[in-house]
Amino acid sequence: MKRVFLFLLILTVLFCFGCPEKPAEDTEQPEEVVPYIPPADGRITAEQQGSYIKASLALQEAMEKYSLMIKEFVEKYKLNQDLTQMSDTAFLNSNPDVKKAWGELNKEWDEMQKEAYKVAGISEEEFNWIGGALTDIINTAVQKKVEKALTIKSEETN
Repeated sequence: MKRVFLFLLILTVLFCFGCPEKPAEDTEQPEEVVPYIPPADGRITAEQQGSYIKASLALQEAMEKYSLMIKEFVEKYKLNQDLTQMSDTAFLNSNPDVKKAWGELNKEWDEMQKEAYKVAGISEEEFNWIGGALTDIINTAVQKKVEKALTIKSEETN
């Protein structure tokens, strides 16, 4: 049970600190994002709890889909399972088709994440705050409810 929560928390942190992608010059300007301001008391509301659960489930579904996409990518281009070539500049420069496909795959992942947050009606910043706030003792009851909801859904899909 706690493994599912811990897994989602770790993935959230990893996604937050990923490499930023340089936007193409001809793309539309993104909507102005209003920064999320956490509540002064640090408590997670029932609405936030529901949104966090929805976003977590949507992200889990997106990760499963993305995992299959990565597997197909590795097979198509005959790459190492650990994708070490994707951090090798010489390899990428000598394989522009792989470099382009990798960029498109990462762009797809970014879109999948944005959609997960949108479906849940939560910003990534608020989602990340809730994930951190779940470890605070004042949110123990909420943490247990979230853990239970995510564990039940995880067991249903397995």
